[in-house]
Amino acid sequence: MQSRYALFFQFIIIVGDLLLLNGCFALALALRFDEIPLEETDYYDYYLQLVLFFNVSWLLLTFAFKTHDTRRTLEPRKATSKVLNVYFLHIFLLLLVLVSLKRDVYSRLFLIYFYSSLLVTILPWRFFFIRLLRTYRKRGVSFRKVVLVGNGPDLLRFYEAVNQHPEYGLRISGYYSDQPIEGLPFSGNEDALRNADATRLDEVYCAYQSEDEKLLDWFRWADRNLIRFRVIPNLGIRNFKGVEIDFYHDVPVLVHRKEPLEYLHNRWLKRLGDLLFSTLIILAVFSWLFPILALMVKLSSKGPVFFSQKRSGLRNDEFVIYKFRSMHPNSEADTRQVVAGDMRLTGFGRFMRRYNLDELPQFFNVLKGEMSIVGPRPHMIAHTREYREWLDRYMVRHFAKPGITGLAQINGLRGEVTNPRDIEERVKMDVYYIENWSILLDIKIILTTIYHSLIGRTNG
Repeated sequence: MQSRYALFFQFIIIVGDLLLLNGCFALALALRFDEIPLEETDYYDYYLQLVLFFNVSWLLLTFAFKTHDTRRTLEPRKATSKVLNVYFLHIFLLLLVLVSLKRDVYSRLFLIYFYSSLLVTILPWRFFFIRLLRTYRKRGVSFRKVVLVGNGPDLLRFYEAVNQHPEYGLRISGYYSDQPIEGLPFSGNEDALRNADATRLDEVYCAYQSEDEKLLDWFRWADRNLIRFRVIPNLGIRNFKGVEIDFYHDVPVLVHRKEPLEYLHNRWLKRLGDLLFSTLIILAVFSWLFPILALMVKLSSKGPVFFSQKRSGLRNDEFVIYKFRSMHPNSEADTRQVVAGDMRLTGFGRFMRRYNLDELPQFFNVLKGEMSIVGPRPHMIAHTREYREWLDRYMVRHFAKPGITGLAQINGLRGEVTNPRDIEERVKMDVYYIENWSILLDIKIILTTIYHSLIGRTNG
């Protein structure tokens, strides 16, 4: 059950969204029909139907994807990303309805005005509201008074996390255990809590080193005292962030890694972005830059214009990647990485690699669906076999399509790999990307990559 504060904040979010949506609708009408009042045209009723559709569909998407969520661990960026997903789905739903009904009565300019103004208003509104809410909770308003019980080692980690993040809105008022953990401020044994006045407590968090009948006792005690019962499970695994629970009938199953791209609508959004951005680059840049680069590659050394190579892709399926050739033809291209001062590189090849120009043909890989604009960089087949022996989590990066650029690359993690430590840092970035994907994160990576390409990279 949610607190009245949570319901109030959710109500504010929903009302704020609808006010912005209808405000943007009115603005778009004013801009489009500034000379001829809409009510004097034959389309007045159509736009009344449209505003009703906009409100109802936005509400349905809000509840379907829980963008009004105000849980205490929610980060502003993730909240904004969820709203952005709903924004694009709202556009898709409108287009689907218009095509299905074969209705062409709405002004395209009006729709551009509406969705442009909605985008630049609703994202900042949601981002800053969540920031404001976290600040509100940091100041100790709307906090929950909780106690800790048990001897589970994760109680200490939980205690430290709550103290480090006051925005969670939890205030620990005591720790009770028959076998206290060092480092936790001890309040007394478990009987002391059972005999204490619990009327002012909101939640009790229990953790034990092993399965213990005490959990059931504390569950019953919490129910009798109108206290919400929470369990911190001893999973035996660290960095188990983002765990979810699925139920198969009444059997709970822990899902230890959240992957936003497991959801079909997220994959559609990402694929749509890939197609639009790749088409734009090919038409606007590649169309005139291609003959120049092709000529310079041919003049720099003998050999083909393009370099193709098998790489590891989604779910470790092999595909052929395309690049402008930056090296002299050699027998080690499929097994040996490029290193600093590599004599295999041509003069023009060094220039292309510095400004990422050799990667341009990979936009055709994106159009074919083998790659994405953003994702873990694909490695040579031989290196995939080698690195998977170095690091257990290495293969996790293949849960996503490989990308032309990625989170590791914009953080300088590229170039020669000489030891397991080099690849470990890249895999951490790749796994973080898979677990925290959002449209906003993709946009950030793309913009950072463009900036780095303009100034030129110095490694790899």
